[in-house]
Parts: sequence; structure tokens; C-alpha cells
Amino acid sequence: MKKLFYLILAIAVASCVGGVSSPNPDSTPPDSDSIVTIVNIVDTTTMTDTTLLSLSPQQADSLMFRLTHHYSENFNFLVKADSLTLIPREGDQLTDTCKVYAGDVIAVAAIKAMPGDSIDSIWVKVASNQFNMGWIPEHELLRGTTPDDSISEMLDILSSSRAIWMSALVAIGIITFLIRRKQKRGDYTLKFNELESIYPSLFLIQVALMASLYASVQNFVPEFWQEYYYHPTLNPIVLPPLMATLVVLVWLIIITFIAVLDEVYNHFYFMQGLTYVAELIGLAMIIYLVISWTTFFYVGYLLLILLILLLGRRLMHLVKQP
Repeated sequence: MKKLFYLILAIAVASCVGGVSSPNPDSTPPDSDSIVTIVNIVDTTTMTDTTLLSLSPQQADSLMFRLTHHYSENFNFLVKADSLTLIPREGDQLTDTCKVYAGDVIAVAAIKAMPGDSIDSIWVKVASNQFNMGWIPEHELLRGTTPDDSISEMLDILSSSRAIWMSALVAIGIITFLIRRKQKRGDYTLKFNELESIYPSLFLIQVALMASLYASVQNFVPEFWQEYYYHPTLNPIVLPPLMATLVVLVWLIIITFIAVLDEVYNHFYFMQGLTYVAELIGLAMIIYLVISWTTFFYVGYLLLILLILLLGRRLMHLVKQP
């Protein structure tokens, strides 16, 4: 039951993804000018200025790495690739190359920066046990693993197949729409408002808001999403305001969609209700795709306002009804 809940929540979060949903292992870490922004993500409120100034160079480097790469020593990864090859380096007690396999949990034991500007300049020592450990380039590690957290795993799975399942939902919605319109003798007007309830319109508005907010995060502060990917939580209270708003929207979408299902169950027959829900989901996915893509060019904000005004009029009409 717990995994099912995580799946529903992850689908809601991943459905707002417009670009890269997880950190790009080949990307260049943010430079020092972006550290002030990144610090806002991490809880450093207990660290006074005196404490920060008293850090040794090694401790300062570790903190900098944690802020820019979002993980540090003792962080656990789950292997998703078929296998990863770990190689020994000079000074290691174990001198044989070894492998870890899909499903293995590995812990970060050490991090070392090598001279050079290539993507292989950072090597990470990981271990699944005291006899199975070795070094691997960071970009290979991140490409072949996910953080060892149920939400992170679901987000990675759904984001990697996002184009497939989102396209399927849109296709189902369009096909259902065409079938229903054909049955109604060529009336091709959109009839999601056949249900006299505020919840369908509210659901569409929330999806649009979430798509716009996520695209804004990816456009302006992608490190916020990367931090959430490595350290996810369902509790918005412990998150910075921007990510807390995104998580709250996820909760609201789940609650509103359940309310839609309840209204459909009480007002429609089974097949009529099923086609209505399919059409509503397809419409929601189209709204999401259009707004999230256009938000990267700032047009999405205007479309969001127009959609809120359009659906808001219907909401006001339904609220004023006796």
C-alpha cells in the first residue's frame, strides 16, 4: 500500500516535469556565484558565521561539494544499471576490480577530485560491503544509480519513461473525446463541464499552476529540483517556500482528483464516468504540456492567466448556484 501511495504521488510530481526531472550527471556543477542560491535549499540555519569561518579547507571543500552536487560521504545510492565496475586505486587494501549489480545499495566512502577539466575529474569511492568496494567516475555513478529513497526511485522511473506514459494519456483523452463526439452526432465542443461541480475546473487550474511552477524552477533554479531529487520529502514544512508550494500543489491535485472521482461515481453510469475521467485527464495533460513548454519562453505565464480567468468564471458561476 505504501509503494502504491508513493507511485501516485510520484506520478503527480513527475507529470509536472517539462525538462530534466533529475540531475544531469554530465552537467557542470554550479560555480561559486550560485552558492548563495544553493545554500537556501540546504538547512544551514544552525551554522553560525563563526562556525563557517572556522572550517578547515577540507571541511569547506566538503561543504561546497555537498551544496553543488547534493550528496556527500555516507550517502546511499541504489544501483539501477545492470552492473557497475569499481576499480582500485593506489593505497586501497583491496586491489581487485569488482562489480555491483542492479538492486545493490552502495554507500559513498570517499570523494576525490582529479586534475583536469574532463567529466572524469571527480572519482567516488563506493562500497556495498567491506569486501566489495572501489572507485568509479562520478558521471558513471550518477548515470547508473538513483538515491536510495522510494520517492527518488519512482521519480527516476517515471521521468525516464515520461514521453511514453504522458503521450499515452493524451492519446487516450483525444480518442475518448472523438468517440464521445461521434456518438453525439458530430458535436465536437469540449464537454468536460457536463459535470456540475467545481472540482474538474479546479483540477485543471491546479495542474496548470504546477506545470508553470515546475517549469519556472527548471528555468531559474534547477538546483532546487536536484536537491529535492536527492533528498525528497512529503512534508512541505521542511522545504524552502518554492519547493514547499510545489509539494502542496501535488497534495491538492491528488485530493481534488479523488473528489472528481467521487462526483463522477455519484452522477454518471460506469462507462459514461470512465470516458469522462479519461477525457479530463487527457485535457489536463495537454494543458500541462502547453503551459510547461511555453513557460520556458515566458508565454506560459500569459496562457496560465488566461486559463485561470476562463475556468475561474465557471467556478464563480458554480459557487453562486443555490
